[in-house]
Amino acid sequence: MLFLAVFCGFLAEDQREHIVEHRREKDFMRSMIDDLNKDTAAIIAGIARLERQQKNSDSAILLYTVQKSPTPAQVAEMGRISDGGLTSTIVLFIDRTSSQLKNSGGMRLIRDKSVADSITEYWNRIDQVKEIIDRTESYRLDTRKLGTRIFGGRPGFYANRYLDSTLLIDRDRLLDNSPLLLGEYMNNMVFISVLYRFEYIPRLRNQLNLAERLMDKIREDYHLK
Repeated sequence: MLFLAVFCGFLAEDQREHIVEHRREKDFMRSMIDDLNKDTAAIIAGIARLERQQKNSDSAILLYTVQKSPTPAQVAEMGRISDGGLTSTIVLFIDRTSSQLKNSGGMRLIRDKSVADSITEYWNRIDQVKEIIDRTESYRLDTRKLGTRIFGGRPGFYANRYLDSTLLIDRDRLLDNSPLLLGEYMNNMVFISVLYRFEYIPRLRNQLNLAERLMDKIREDYHLK
C-alpha cells in the first residue's frame, strides 16, 4: 500500500509538471506572436524607409552620371539629394521571447517540432539581416564622413534653422570640389544603392514573409487567436 501511494503521488506530480510546462509553452507562443507582430511593423516601416533612401541615392547617382563636368551648384545639389539616402538604415528586431527561450532552456518546452524548426529558421535569418545592416551602416557612415569633406552648406542650414532664421544661406558652398573626392563619394553611393536594391530590401521582404507564416503556424498549431 505504501508503494502504491508513493507511486500514485509520483504520477500526480508528473502530471502537474506536464500541465505547468504546457501552460508555459503556450505563454511563450503568445509572447512570440506579440514579438512577431512588432517585428513585422518594424520590417514594413524599414522597407518603406529604405525604398525612399534608395530613390534618393539613385537620383544623386543619375545626376552625377549625366554631368560630365559638374558645376559647384550641381555638386551641391548632388549632396542635398544624396543626403536623403544616408539616414540610418537600422531595423530593430524584438528579442524578448527569443532571449528567454534561448537562455532558460525554454526551447525544450516547444513540443511541436515544426514550430520549433520555424522559430530557429526565423532567428537564423535575423542574424543574416543583421550582417547586412552592419555592412550597410559601415558604408553609410563612411560616405557621410566623405560628404563632410565636400559639402560646406550644413553649418549655414543649421544656423538658419536653429540660431537665426534671417541668415542668408550659401546653398552651393563647397569645402572641396575635387573630382577625385566626389567620385569616391559617388562610388560609395553606388555600393549603398546596390545593397539596398539587391540585398537589404529583399532580405527584409523575405523576413516579413517568414514572420507572417510563423505567426499563422503558431496560431493554428496552438489554437491561439
